[in-house]
Amino acid sequence: MINDAILTYLLQQQQEFLEMLREFVELESPSHENKQASDACSRFLERSFSGLGFNFERIHQDTCGDHLYGEIGTGEGSALIVGHYDTVFPIGTIKTMPFRLADGKAYGPGTLDMKGGIVMAYFALKALKDLGMMPEKKIGVFFNSDEESGSFTSSENIVRKARGYANVLVMEPGVNDLNIVKTGRYGRGTYDIIAHGKAAHSGSNSHMAVNPFMELARQLLYIEQWNKEIKGVTFAPTVISGGIAGTCMVPETACFTMDVRYQSEELMKTVHEKILNLQPLTAGVQLEVRGKIDKPIMVGDRELYNKMAAVAKLYGMELKEVTVGGGSDGNFTAAAGIPTLDGLGTTGEFLHNPAEYIHTGHLPYRTAMLAKLIEAL
Repeated sequence: MINDAILTYLLQQQQEFLEMLREFVELESPSHENKQASDACSRFLERSFSGLGFNFERIHQDTCGDHLYGEIGTGEGSALIVGHYDTVFPIGTIKTMPFRLADGKAYGPGTLDMKGGIVMAYFALKALKDLGMMPEKKIGVFFNSDEESGSFTSSENIVRKARGYANVLVMEPGVNDLNIVKTGRYGRGTYDIIAHGKAAHSGSNSHMAVNPFMELARQLLYIEQWNKEIKGVTFAPTVISGGIAGTCMVPETACFTMDVRYQSEELMKTVHEKILNLQPLTAGVQLEVRGKIDKPIMVGDRELYNKMAAVAKLYGMELKEVTVGGGSDGNFTAAAGIPTLDGLGTTGEFLHNPAEYIHTGHLPYRTAMLAKLIEAL
């Protein structure tokens, strides 16, 4: 391991890092549940990064927290750092899943996905600033509040801002390995499969019903078989709905929503059409399928990866890459033709799970590599 000023600085900043992370995590910010809470979280980020010299633009939102775009420096845009401050955990989770440190790990809602990554970006930039190593080129940050729900209000803004930069660095988490970044992500489609049957009294005339739930059950088993047979695609039903609780009625309509991930463009095209052309499996049922591709496939930039690999070698590490099924805002920037590298954030396990954690011992090294990469761009 080299005797490096950036790493030395960050090793000395570990306590400050964890204190900032605690404050950030305790500002709960689910995607759409509570705009006031989310805006309080975004103001925390705005204050923190403004202290480094960033000038911010707030992009107002009605249904979620405001998005933040900030920049520092002048001239040619070097790198836009992208991260989301929303989490999947509802308000009040912090009481049952408090931020805590134990055995070299930090726990709490959003520590891994992905508040820890945003704090890494802050300390990478702080190290460059305090050590007099900040590049002269313009550096940007974009923090959105709706990534977990699909970035439907932010993706166009992210791509528009990213076009002003030569590179995009996505602070989503890596995996449970110090040396890994993400150079590939599956694309995503979301679908509603709606069964229209015939309503009837569930006691007196159930034999007269055409039960839409039976159709959904058959479709789910049919799609389960696709999961086994079609490689490079995952099919995950996520919501099922229908009927009115407390009534003696077989409903006319029921529906399930399905999240589908595609490894390649070819699979995306063929399987998308296959889903849209699903046929009913129950006599008397009309089947309606609605859906679209809402996240393109991400292919990470090789030149950016090679630069990061060279930085890792300076720290005695061998960089590795991985392709994952989960999407990020890097899918949008890569598909727009902007060189993108993803998974630069924290390491750990169990994202979107009460056991979510990050490895605190990895933080100085991952953050130092990020700072070195920013400096090199």
